[in-house]
Amino acid sequence: GVCPQISGALTGAISTGMVKSIGVQWALAGHSERRVIFGETDDYINAQCLKIIEDGMSVMLCIGESLAEFEQDLAGSVCAVQLKKGMKGIKKEDLDKVVIAYEPVWAIGTGKVATPEIAQDVHATCRAILADMYDQEAADSVRILYGGSVTPESVDDLMSQPDIDGALVGGASLDVEKFSRIINFQV
Repeated sequence: GVCPQISGALTGAISTGMVKSIGVQWALAGHSERRVIFGETDDYINAQCLKIIEDGMSVMLCIGESLAEFEQDLAGSVCAVQLKKGMKGIKKEDLDKVVIAYEPVWAIGTGKVATPEIAQDVHATCRAILADMYDQEAADSVRILYGGSVTPESVDDLMSQPDIDGALVGGASLDVEKFSRIINFQV
């Protein structure tokens, strides 16, 4: 993850300048592993998003609920908080530099996939929040991806949903046949 601070003793941290110098144009912020393992908070993730955009890059803001949160029917609420806090201070004119990725934590690398209906519900919630924060046109322009064990078997139904604009593919991208089928989905 990109460190939002650019000076000081930050051993092991990666700055936007470092990744830009080798041609990187996109950075992830808020991925569940960073939230859980490294304790990155919503405020820290927001600072990352703002720094990435400020320095001329684009950001993929990852949001998603844990299995316990999902089982308590809190997916929409958890994602709403993460989205609102992650997007705080991002200007409407910078939305073309932002992609949202809904990745239910319980689905990442587990082989479990949110049903198309569950994913669509969360995506629609995200789009409604963006409309409240900006306006409907802006909300419609933001790409919202689904990530979480996307497979050749699940991709067609996921991509047929009106608010799912693409997929953030993890493990399946390591298998050329699976990845080829995913990127050539059929709706």
